[in-house]
Amino acid sequence: MSNDWMPGPRSEILAMCRNWISYMTTERRTAWNIPQDQFTELQTLFGNAETLLQKALDEAERTHVITVECQAAFTALCAKMRFFRDRYFKMPPLTEGDWAALGFRQKDDHHTPVPEPDGTPAASLSYAGGPHALLVHLGPMAGTRALDLASDYGYAVYVGIMPPGGATLEQAASDKHYLMKMPADGKQLQHYRFTRRRKEKILFDAEDGGMTAWVCCRYENQKGDVGQWGPVVSAIIP
Repeated sequence: MSNDWMPGPRSEILAMCRNWISYMTTERRTAWNIPQDQFTELQTLFGNAETLLQKALDEAERTHVITVECQAAFTALCAKMRFFRDRYFKMPPLTEGDWAALGFRQKDDHHTPVPEPDGTPAASLSYAGGPHALLVHLGPMAGTRALDLASDYGYAVYVGIMPPGGATLEQAASDKHYLMKMPADGKQLQHYRFTRRRKEKILFDAEDGGMTAWVCCRYENQKGDVGQWGPVVSAIIP
């Protein structure tokens, strides 16, 4: 399976963590051997990231300090979420139902032979009708063969954001990894998500409005193997 299970947008990271906290009842935490102090720390990091994101999205409250603190809060939250997944989310004691409820794709324990992706996908962008959002349209590249669901099971979508004129060194080193120049291919973009849908909405932070979003995709099979890159496309973030 692909290791890129962490959502890209901060709002979706919070949504996943909020779901975890709600799902990890006292009974489940006991069965899964999750110490109370670890669960409390996850709750604290979640609350801190949620509060700082609200401030960062509020033009009246947003400052450079708030932006930096928000980035640090999400770095800490994501690190703790990865720790939880690697340390505590094991099957057993988790069931397939627990795994799905936590927001993960189903594990494949049957080792069924799956061909590697060999198709070439393409993406196009349009405005999604709301602020700071773009709609990605996914499908086979024109002139290539039809989608083979055995190997080209879904799409791995990659996204990068470039400020006008390119990112500064500080912006490029931030947790968003802003682009310093136009990407030549998808290798320079960050994994956004896996999807089997032909349309996928990407939500950006308010601070990214007016910047250029670059998007690229490639096919991914049920084992998490990925194929060749499609073309890179771009649009201005509204």
